Amino acid sequence: MSGLDAIINRKAPSPWELFKTNPSLYQASRLYNTLSQQLPRPLSSPVRTICMSDTHNADISALIPPGDILIHAGDLTHSGTPHELQVTFDWLVSLPHEHKIVIADRGIIYLEDEAHTIQVRGRAFKIFGSPFTPQHGNGAFQYPYILITHGPPHSYLDLSGLGCRALLARIRELCRTHPPVLHVFGHIHGGRGIENMPWNSAQSIWEDIMLKKRDWFRTMYLLWAMLWGGRDNSTRTVAVNASVVGGPRDRDIRPPVVIDI
Repeated sequence: MSGLDAIINRKAPSPWELFKTNPSLYQASRLYNTLSQQLPRPLSSPVRTICMSDTHNADISALIPPGDILIHAGDLTHSGTPHELQVTFDWLVSLPHEHKIVIADRGIIYLEDEAHTIQVRGRAFKIFGSPFTPQHGNGAFQYPYILITHGPPHSYLDLSGLGCRALLARIRELCRTHPPVLHVFGHIHGGRGIENMPWNSAQSIWEDIMLKKRDWFRTMYLLWAMLWGGRDNSTRTVAVNASVVGGPRDRDIRPPVVIDI
């Protein structure tokens, strides 16, 4: 097997291998997982959001459930040729969802460092989309808003550190006054999943650990913060890595992620 094939077909490390590599980081990750899986409870009449990213020409129509908002966080095609774009555009048009938001390629409502407001059953949502990172200034966020970027912020659903540090810093700045209710992204196919971001002291400690400050002191500090230092915080963002393709050579096709907000 060639070096490239070995990388493409490599298996995820086992828990024991992760522990041997860095015991304090492994324990911190287990602690953080208990924090990040506590998703906020939706309202009695939630808005159903269908999240997907990185479809790369895959027609997953049969896997897409009904919903109020359909979000695609980029990489709709393999090469971005005119033919691929037209086929993908026609596919998106054929879907029955009332609101369709797309970044990085062509779309129904295409967002590139801009915002768009939609109304769903009397509730207003500001949607901000960027193929890169959020633009400066947060005065536009006067409604509950959804953030869409193609890539993940550092430390969140990014295979332990492959995400963007600048994006994380910008989101933290926004969250001082008005955090998004939902952040949808993709790009790191193996990071697919859902996390709760409570924006409290435990969250800050976890980010410090992921930013290479990995030692037993911070792991114990994380445990203290989760137990006594502000675990219950109503300021939360649901983070979704909605990558559709994945696995060795991207042969796996996963369904969209459904989030009620």
